[in-house]
Amino acid sequence: MNLTEAYNLIDLLLDKADQPYFTTPEKDRFLKIAISDFVNFHYQKMLVDEDSRRALAPLIDYNFWSLTTSDIVSGAYIYNNSFPSFSRKYTDSGTLDQTGTVVVGSTHSAGNESTRVGIWLFGNQYVLPNRHLYVISATRKNYNMDDIIDKSTGLPFPGITSSDIKTTDWISIKNKSRRDYIEDSYSDDPFNQPSHDSPDWAYVENRIGFSDAGNMRALQMNTITLPNLEEAFADVQIGEETYGATALPGSRVFTNHFQRQIIELAVDKMTKVDVGLMTPPS
Repeated sequence: MNLTEAYNLIDLLLDKADQPYFTTPEKDRFLKIAISDFVNFHYQKMLVDEDSRRALAPLIDYNFWSLTTSDIVSGAYIYNNSFPSFSRKYTDSGTLDQTGTVVVGSTHSAGNESTRVGIWLFGNQYVLPNRHLYVISATRKNYNMDDIIDKSTGLPFPGITSSDIKTTDWISIKNKSRRDYIEDSYSDDPFNQPSHDSPDWAYVENRIGFSDAGNMRALQMNTITLPNLEEAFADVQIGEETYGATALPGSRVFTNHFQRQIIELAVDKMTKVDVGLMTPPS
């Protein structure tokens, strides 16, 4: 179902309910509110409910960033004379495709409405894109930075080669509140302190901070991104007639089943609006 078909269904439902006329921009506003409500409702249930997991499946993005051994030993991406970092490799002048490849020269900023991948600043702090909603999971790989990098310069010690870099397996990163993140960072309790093998992350000022950040060599995150109207109601059908043929299921496009639920939510809100506030037909 595309947006035009969604508008037509809204008109049909409102006409049967003898409701006032709504302009297209007004319909868009209600649909956006309905999409947000729909996503929030299913996010609260997705851990225990298959229908909710299916509803939000189109909104889950896979994001990946990494430093190669060559990146580390070359000294090309040193942040503030401190350590090799994502912020020097993944700059504001480039974005990522879904394989983690940098697309150079593309317009990209965390506040750009069309962007669903954030940027890296201040070493390894991830600035959230405008439509970011939730982090589903985050895992990382660390490397033996203390053995490789001179922290007074950010450069490798003399004689270091790629073969000297030892990388861990993927490690799950624990999400903490900002308060716990700060308190545990300075805690004397070894059971609460983040470590090389037990890192954590927290939201701060519209970005994500990571403990033990300088040791991070690779990061992958599954995130939920809010769709815009054109994505949520894209004219791509998910079924045997298209899948695997000429069209693939689009990212952030809901199936007809869930599109109808969103429309019903929007119409329910529209029927509760004061008639005197609405725009009369021309």
